[in-house]
Amino acid sequence: MEKLFSKQNIAKTLLLFFYAIFTFVILLHHEIWADEAQAWLITRDLDISGIFSHLRSEGHPILWYLIIMPFAKLLHFKNAIFSMQVLNWVFMTAGAAVLLFKSPFNLWIKASVLMSSCFLFWYPVNARNYCLIPILLFFTAALYQKRKERSFLYALSVIFLAGTHVIMFGVCSALALAFCVEGVKEKNKRILSACSAIFVVLGGMILYFWGAQDANFIVQNSYPHEYGISGFLRTYEKVVLNIFGFSNFLNTTLFTLFLLFFCFVFYKKDKKILFVFFSNFVFQFGIYMLVWMIHPPRAYLLLLVPLFCFWCIFSRIDSKKLKTTANIFLLLMFLMTVPDGLKLAKLDYLYEFSGGKKAAEFIENNIPKDAFIVSNFPLSTTAVSAYLPKDKWKLYYDGYKNFYTYTIWNRPISHPSVPVPLSELLKQHKNVYVILSTGAFYTDVKPVFESNKTVLRDQEKFRIYKFEREK
Repeated sequence: MEKLFSKQNIAKTLLLFFYAIFTFVILLHHEIWADEAQAWLITRDLDISGIFSHLRSEGHPILWYLIIMPFAKLLHFKNAIFSMQVLNWVFMTAGAAVLLFKSPFNLWIKASVLMSSCFLFWYPVNARNYCLIPILLFFTAALYQKRKERSFLYALSVIFLAGTHVIMFGVCSALALAFCVEGVKEKNKRILSACSAIFVVLGGMILYFWGAQDANFIVQNSYPHEYGISGFLRTYEKVVLNIFGFSNFLNTTLFTLFLLFFCFVFYKKDKKILFVFFSNFVFQFGIYMLVWMIHPPRAYLLLLVPLFCFWCIFSRIDSKKLKTTANIFLLLMFLMTVPDGLKLAKLDYLYEFSGGKKAAEFIENNIPKDAFIVSNFPLSTTAVSAYLPKDKWKLYYDGYKNFYTYTIWNRPISHPSVPVPLSELLKQHKNVYVILSTGAFYTDVKPVFESNKTVLRDQEKFRIYKFEREK
């Protein structure tokens, strides 16, 4: 009982409490944007086979979708999507608790992680599959020292971690290979059986997603691939920018020293962990250079995975100087992201993150349910559809030749500046409502609705126009 109410535990509890309250307050002011809305609409509007079929072009494992599916299927009240936001926040708060009460780091390191940009804003506030990564990564780290005794639980943890996001395949494959090598060396059938389970699941995922790039029109046609040394350096600069919110010589140098220092630590203490660390780096950069864009929640993993690796070998480091230097690097790196996280949290509190919610409210209150509403850019209007009741006020996109709610990635999508075929549509409909993302609008017609200032992207601002067929 005395240990339970120690100063350390009281400090950890208070830190968790303030973290949970701060992130929940920002969450209450956060409007769902396109990428968040996409997952909700897929699980709401498709059956399980449809979800599984669609996710190949989405490029995401199914775990997050299975978790939110019961909420999307069963809850149909106004703003039901908030349940997904709360669920996301619960996972992040639980992950924070595991870090605080189970990790071997000092309180300063733990506090710096919770104050960092992704823990403060991106992961708990933006309801996406990234929220599953910290809790599963930390749970795997907590199991690492007992992986041989609890091999199947450890394997299950790695499998679930792989199911969070494709970006984790590098880490999980390396963990599985390292564990398998241990099993072979020790001739441990239990370990080898656990590894077999991991390889079967990872192999299935890889086969499922193999060639998925060709099934995504945006990835296939819109992303400029980077090659060679110059491509790597450009990608490296973008990674630094996405982690810290800015890029200059100082933070690029510090980040490079951080990576090199932990390469040295892992090389000296555990080459298997060095392999995991290096695999994550190579896999992430391969994705960024050859497949898909960099995004802060992904780039941030280049800080989180070293923390995970250090956690795994922490108890085996005897050198006080080495631990002190590692703590200083970790503290510095995570604290350097704090200003960007606070800035984004402040902006989200003050302004709309997306205009989708207000646009949906306008449609519900001012546009008949049977009205014909056409969009020119389905990538952003998912943020509107997610706040509209199911099967009412559907949006039409000429590129799909059909009504839609979620984005269909394997069909061509026009640039947001391309106007809708209005003259053809007015021949078929007396009234046509056109919803456009900012950047594509009619200068000679006043919109009936226009979004307020949004935090990040102009594509999350909407204008709605009403056109009537000439008599």
